[in-house]
Amino acid sequence: LPPSCHSRKRVAPERRTRGIKVVVYTMASACAFSAVHALARVTRRAPRLASRAIRPSRFSSRASSRLSAAGTNLEIAFEKTKHNEELSCTRDTMVGGCSECTMPNENERAVVLADAALRNHSRLLQMEQGAKTKTKGESSKMSLRVLVVGAETGKLVSELLAKGATHVLVIDHSQKMLDRSSEAFDALGVAGNAIGARFLRADVSDVPAYQGPFDAIIFNDTLRQEFDPSDSLRRSVLLTRPGARVVVSEREGDDGGERDSVRLDLVSMTRDLPVQAIDDNPSAGKTMCAEADFDSGDSSQDDSSSFDSTCSSNVWTYEVPPLFSLANPVAMTAPVVAGFGRGSKLMGVPTANLAPELLTAELSKMRRGVYFGYARLPNDVKHRRWCKCVVNVGERPTFADGEGVTVEVHALRDFGRDFYGETAQVVVVGFLRPEMRFDGFQALVARIMADIGIAKNALDDTRCRERVDRGFGFNADE
Repeated sequence: LPPSCHSRKRVAPERRTRGIKVVVYTMASACAFSAVHALARVTRRAPRLASRAIRPSRFSSRASSRLSAAGTNLEIAFEKTKHNEELSCTRDTMVGGCSECTMPNENERAVVLADAALRNHSRLLQMEQGAKTKTKGESSKMSLRVLVVGAETGKLVSELLAKGATHVLVIDHSQKMLDRSSEAFDALGVAGNAIGARFLRADVSDVPAYQGPFDAIIFNDTLRQEFDPSDSLRRSVLLTRPGARVVVSEREGDDGGERDSVRLDLVSMTRDLPVQAIDDNPSAGKTMCAEADFDSGDSSQDDSSSFDSTCSSNVWTYEVPPLFSLANPVAMTAPVVAGFGRGSKLMGVPTANLAPELLTAELSKMRRGVYFGYARLPNDVKHRRWCKCVVNVGERPTFADGEGVTVEVHALRDFGRDFYGETAQVVVVGFLRPEMRFDGFQALVARIMADIGIAKNALDDTRCRERVDRGFGFNADE
């Protein structure tokens, strides 16, 4: 281990491999390495891949079984790294084989997936309208960015660029697959803003925010193979902007059935995300299902999937509603109570906690997560006008004391005083993301600041202000 890692190591039980004493270290994700390749280096043998299928059908979508085997964050990070290295080896093997055998119907799939991602896309329509009105020689300032998870041979990338995408970022766990798919495109590197395709070896959870925001994300027969499919989908949606499409596609097996015995449950996976099925009128906003409905198995949406016989694949398509809006705003009125004091003391984001026991009916309509809207103090003449706010409804999963539902309101203005015991009125009009556990305090604060910035932009829009009683007015500085 390098000197910088000595203080971070945690020694696991000793193991012996072919007479050689091996000590396995479990480290933070920054220093984690694959156990498969670590042992291969010690024994001077290549990792055994002969038992693995060429097609990555043996990677189960049972993320719960993988996660249950790893308890702590360090163990989960170690297991994820190992899983991704094994997946990389399998996808490397796919490149060396017959592409029609390992990636069947790729041409047909490229057409279907590009069409699902871009057909009648709101941003593409704006770009086309702008092209009609711009003067001769004037370049367009609008872009349409697509994230493709799963490179294959690059046919999907070509189809996306032909249909109007300006920037396509392709990520994969296999460098060999990335190299093969990039052969047909100009080398742009991963930095810069030139129009075209870029290729990056990365996990979807590690895509830097500056590469987005994306107008479409396509899981190209890859979501089932992820270490935790739900988490991968969740973190990819954080990279989108309003109007973005999220397309998930999975090939079916040679026998006409699912390749895995467990079907992807996209209904459950998207219930807590700011997306709506493409056939469920996403322009009207996110339809929020109650926690009780989810627990009882009730569903207000179908699985939104469609089987396309031309490419023998199931395709799910979702869209982020305009302004991240909710189909039905939620109004809450309750007194302000004392909280943990963590928001102002640690994060510089002061919050007012509403009494949750008085909001049972309202909370039954909401999922755990981060919302935004407007707040006011109706009994205070100075502060009775609406001001922007971000609302967290959840159990604080990043902290050890995260038990019990709380309703935390961060007003985007300084009231100049505390107002414990006073009545606050909040109208929630948009949903940003689900409740999530972050790797640490700094990651949490960074995401909170991003949430605040997104909320500010949305709440400036007249369409959001029209959803509250404008008779009370809005603060002049808002």
